[in-house]
Amino acid sequence: MNDDNFSQKTAFLRELEENLWEVWSTWGCGPGCSLHEERDLIWFETPMPIIPFNGVIKFQIQSEADQVISEIMERFRDRKAQFMWVYHPSSEPDDLQERLVKYGLKDVEPIPGMARTLDDLEEVPRIPDGIDIRKVESDTDMSAFYQFAAWRWNVPEKHQAAYESIVKCFRFGEPDAKAHMWQAWQEGTPVAKAGMYITANSAGIYAVATRPEARRLGLARALTLTALHEARSLGSEVAVLHSTPMAEGLYRSIGFETVADFRLFASEEVYI
Repeated sequence: MNDDNFSQKTAFLRELEENLWEVWSTWGCGPGCSLHEERDLIWFETPMPIIPFNGVIKFQIQSEADQVISEIMERFRDRKAQFMWVYHPSSEPDDLQERLVKYGLKDVEPIPGMARTLDDLEEVPRIPDGIDIRKVESDTDMSAFYQFAAWRWNVPEKHQAAYESIVKCFRFGEPDAKAHMWQAWQEGTPVAKAGMYITANSAGIYAVATRPEARRLGLARALTLTALHEARSLGSEVAVLHSTPMAEGLYRSIGFETVADFRLFASEEVYI
């Protein structure tokens, strides 16, 4: 690997971690939530005792790592809250994954960390007739988004009011918001969505999902490219995302490259 490629990969890796930390920290800032943030540790809690709404997203602790792991897990278990733990490339100690398994967490799934520069973007493909893509800005679209997202995350009805109040922290549709969301509509119903979060040095793609009845229509591709074009118009030069293994091929075809492996550990066997 030449120096330029090494430098770019290092920059991509930094943005993959920092964008993720900033996005997921937002979940700790809503009503009834807690964000625990130090230089080498970030974890958050919400009133919803289900995954992915409680978790550890940054862990770089060498000294007394076992004690800190045990204390965090005890906190979640005292609350009877399911929780996740994101293993990221700069995680410490080196054997953190083995320690998490030893403490009873399940190695749920790999999360390929992918990135690309925003030059030479392909155009947004033509979408099928009867589909309309629009940004979430109006109250009507926002209400529909809450319902769509609650479906995607399997949020029980009893937690949906709390979910909606916390999601408002992302401030979708506000002029200076860092978070942006688009939905593809068909016959008055949103059938696919994709989000973007702008940090100082990158645009992160998040929350890409399509309802079963609208799959194979190219909507994930169209929504992702819509977000990337807006990111570039806002001045971003780098885009990052955390893929599922199944979607990795799609993102490669859009120009992303796999930079590093993240992994998801959780208290339950769940698909995120």
